[in-house]
Amino acid sequence: MTAALVVAAGVLAAAIGSEIALRGRKLQTALASILAVWIALFAAAAAWLLRARPDALVPSAIFWVGASLLWFGVRSHAESSILLRMLCLLRARPMRDAEILDEYASIHGESMRLAELRRGGFVANEGARPRVTPKGKAVLLVVSKLR
Repeated sequence: MTAALVVAAGVLAAAIGSEIALRGRKLQTALASILAVWIALFAAAAAWLLRARPDALVPSAIFWVGASLLWFGVRSHAESSILLRMLCLLRARPMRDAEILDEYASIHGESMRLAELRRGGFVANEGARPRVTPKGKAVLLVVSKLR
């Protein structure tokens, strides 16, 4: 029972720590920071488990990996959901179709998406035109292999 509580508390701490590590950035551009949080907290939990309950290490590791993937999937979906963002805009006041599209474009339009790609190091400016960086090319290569 104690091992389960330690692992559950560690997962909760990792989820909260990941939200803090984001610091207003998108999930994909803060991935290294988020992985560091999950790995560091698992290492702490694993060190405790090795001392107190070594038999619980493997099931705890499986649970931890599943919990981290669940957190990442839910957070990624919530972050990228256009419908969810539009619902948040409508929460403030009712709008006509054109109004909500204009409001959405002003907040989440092309310039904002390009700025996030620049912050993540996936795109750099070459004169007045953006170009894909080596880091961006590596991501594109990995994604193309997943298809």
